[in-house]
Amino acid sequence: MNWIINEPHNLPVILCGLFYSILCIFSIVTGLIYASGKKRLNPLELPDTFIKSLNTKDKYKKFTIKMGWITFIVGIFQGLTALAIFKGYNIFLNIYAILFTIFSIISVVIKLKGKINAFPLSKLLFYIIILLVLLVNTFSIYPSDKHMKKYLKSNEEVKVTKIKEGYFFDGKGKDTAIIFIPGAGIEYTSYSKMMFDFANNGIDSFLVGVPLNIALLGVKTPSSIIKRYDYNNYYLVGHSLGGLATYLYGSDNPNDITGIITLAAYPTKKIPNNIQYISIYGSEDKILNKEKYNKSKKYLPNNSSTHIITGGNHSGFANYGNQLGDGKAKITKNNQQKMSVDIILQEIKK
Repeated sequence: MNWIINEPHNLPVILCGLFYSILCIFSIVTGLIYASGKKRLNPLELPDTFIKSLNTKDKYKKFTIKMGWITFIVGIFQGLTALAIFKGYNIFLNIYAILFTIFSIISVVIKLKGKINAFPLSKLLFYIIILLVLLVNTFSIYPSDKHMKKYLKSNEEVKVTKIKEGYFFDGKGKDTAIIFIPGAGIEYTSYSKMMFDFANNGIDSFLVGVPLNIALLGVKTPSSIIKRYDYNNYYLVGHSLGGLATYLYGSDNPNDITGIITLAAYPTKKIPNNIQYISIYGSEDKILNKEKYNKSKKYLPNNSSTHIITGGNHSGFANYGNQLGDGKAKITKNNQQKMSVDIILQEIKK
C-alpha cells in the first residue's frame, strides 16, 4: 500500500486526511480539558433546549465531564480516520473513513436541530466535501496488484525515483522519454512493469499520477515534466481515458512532443501532422467503442499506425485485475504488455 501523503497529485485526498488530523488533535485536547471538569462545556454545537435542561451547576459539570470523554474517544477515531485516508488504495480502510464521515455528518445535523451557528455549519460543509472526495476516490479505483511494488525499486540498469508527478524510471536512454497517463479509476502504479521495461530498453519513462485517479485532471501534468527534464523527444502514452488526455495535451502543444501513443483509446480532435501517432488495442477489448474508434480515424495525422494485439483485452495493459465489462483475454497480461512494449520500441526507433 502507498501513503497518499507522499503523492502530491492526490492533494484533495491529502487535505481530507489533514482535516481529520487537525480535528483529532483538537478533540483529544479539548476532550481532556472538559473531562477534567475545570472548564465549562462550549454549548456552541448543542441544541438550546438541551442546554436549558442542564439547570444546575452540578448537572452541567457532570455532563461536561461525560462529553469530555466522548470527545476524547471521537478524537481517537478521527485520528484513525486520518491514518486510513493517508494509507490509501485500500478499499476496507477507505470504507471505514467513508462510514465515519457519514456518522460525523449525522452527528452535526442532530446537534444543530435547526440552530444556525457558523462553526457547526462549516464543519458540516467540510464533512460533505470530504465524503464526496472519498466516494470518488474509493469507488472509482482499481487497485494495483501487489507484485507491482518490485518494479518501483531500482536495480543496476534502472533507477526508479519518486517525483512530484509520480515516478521516474531512468535507464540508459538519454534522447527519448515516455510520459504515461493512466486510465481513469486505475491506480497508476499498475503500469509500473511496462514503465520499467521501457527504461530497461533505453527509453526513460515517467509514470504520472492524477488527482482522484481521474485521467482528465492530469492533462497539463506533462508540461511540468517537459520543462524540468532535457530530452529531444517526448512521447505521450495513455491508456483508455488517459489516451484522451494525451490527445488534449498534444493537440494544444504540438511542439512539445514527438508522438502520441494510445492503448485502447481514440482521438476526439485533430492531431497535428507533425506528431507521430501509434494506436494499440486488444482484439478481445469489449470496453473500447469500436464504432467511435473507426470514426475517429479522420483526426489522425499522416504519420500514424494501428496495431491489434490478438487475444488481448482492455485490462491487459496494466496489472489491476479485470475491468468490469471487459472481454476475456486469450493471452496473459505479461504477454500483452510485452507485445505492447515491443511494438512501441520498434515504432519509436524507426
